[in-house]
Amino acid sequence: MLLIGLAMERGLIRHFYKRTHAEQILVTFGLAIVIQEIIKANFGANPIPTSAPDIVAGSANIGTFLGLGDAIVYPWWRLIYLTFSLMILGGVFAFLQFTTFGMVVRAGMHDRDMVNLLGINVERRFTIVFGLAAVVAGLAGVMYAPILPPDYHIGMDFLVLSFVVVVVGGMGSLGGAVAAGFLLGILQSFASMNEIKSLFPGIDQIIIYLVAVVILLVRPRGLMGRKGVMED
Repeated sequence: MLLIGLAMERGLIRHFYKRTHAEQILVTFGLAIVIQEIIKANFGANPIPTSAPDIVAGSANIGTFLGLGDAIVYPWWRLIYLTFSLMILGGVFAFLQFTTFGMVVRAGMHDRDMVNLLGINVERRFTIVFGLAAVVAGLAGVMYAPILPPDYHIGMDFLVLSFVVVVVGGMGSLGGAVAAGFLLGILQSFASMNEIKSLFPGIDQIIIYLVAVVILLVRPRGLMGRKGVMED
């Protein structure tokens, strides 16, 4: 994934840094469609069942652990995935916030020309960050495979949701994206409950977009978006 990410950034993405954000979104969306068709041609259109390792199969009795009885259980692999996600988020946040490399990348997002005038090759750092982002995406896919069997269309299914999360959280804000992801994910989980769907049929399909519309009407830059960040 690191090599794929570096090749994508150097071969295509870097040529769109000075274009509008709409053009950047369109080219990456088109690239996703191309990759999707390549995967379909090589692996077929059917989902590929992937089981979790036997050592973490089954469910954890969380209720007993918390002293609430035996009624509350949760799959071990989902707990592992949650822990893994928090570790990755913490690592990415620490990398961008507390390292010189991350500081330069954040400065380049605000004013690329100024960083270049200081003699720093910010484009090379963008390439490295893009490669690392591809690694994180690959790890997420591998870890999520036992939960949802992967197929050629799975990336496109998450692409629109990811875009909504980023916009709601605030463009350029990692903390905002994390907060929006947890907020929208929890709301969708509640909306998927049978009791809720019986009262509001189909609400689980649109709840994310309804909440996004309300948040953007109140805060056009998102939950933690700042003025001037990724704005033309």
